[in-house]
Amino acid sequence: MSDFKHIAIDNVLIRYTDKNQKGFPLFLIHGLGGSIESWTNNIEFLSKKFRIIAFDLPGFGLSDKPKVSYTINFYVNFLEKFIKKLKINHLFLIGSSLGGHIAVEFTMRNRTIVDKLILISPAGCLPKSFKGTPSLKRYIKIVDSKSSNDINRILTSIDNALADRTYANIIYKRLSLPGARYAFISALKGSANAPRYNNKLAKINTNMLLIWGKEDKMIPLKYIRPFMEHGNSRIIIIENCGHRPHVENSKLFNKIVKDFLME
Repeated sequence: MSDFKHIAIDNVLIRYTDKNQKGFPLFLIHGLGGSIESWTNNIEFLSKKFRIIAFDLPGFGLSDKPKVSYTINFYVNFLEKFIKKLKINHLFLIGSSLGGHIAVEFTMRNRTIVDKLILISPAGCLPKSFKGTPSLKRYIKIVDSKSSNDINRILTSIDNALADRTYANIIYKRLSLPGARYAFISALKGSANAPRYNNKLAKINTNMLLIWGKEDKMIPLKYIRPFMEHGNSRIIIIENCGHRPHVENSKLFNKIVKDFLME
């Protein structure tokens, strides 16, 4: 994946990729600490059917990292401007973890724009009392890592499926960029302190698919409950799979996504 583009939104330079411009737009929003590279196993396959727009959120990847408060609201405003700048008025949306939190709030504010919504273990549905699972607390420690080995060790301790030296190298390099560690902590707090959307899920009249790894240790499966009780979402639980089904079982993930979006 070398065909990257750049676009300025409010003077913040954003790195993105835009594949198959003849297809129907499908936006991919990564999670905390992620980047376009989070979707390495998905972009090629999905771009055969859809126009894939994947990007580094402000504060992450190789996008600019201004000293701002990275709230969910900040990210929703950014996404609205980004979509407007690309002159897109209908789209599909996939959000993973923090990206799922942003995707839900964006959809609630822009219901006429999002034709289908896919969430992967989304943040934002956790009870206010949730102070983080041991795995999530370990993951947050990547901010203090002194080497890519540190990061690889942390990821492996959370889930063997996350053990990936190349990925650890990318994360370490990105976290070493000016402003990156600040943005990571700020975005984490932004999501943790945002109002919960649980009782507003019924307001989403968009076709919604929820994908959750059964062995997710970061945002455990039990937090799926709001989606079962409110709103109208199809739910798929993938066994032997953790927090990142799009990485850990990309073949199945890609097929599920394609089938849902082609319906």
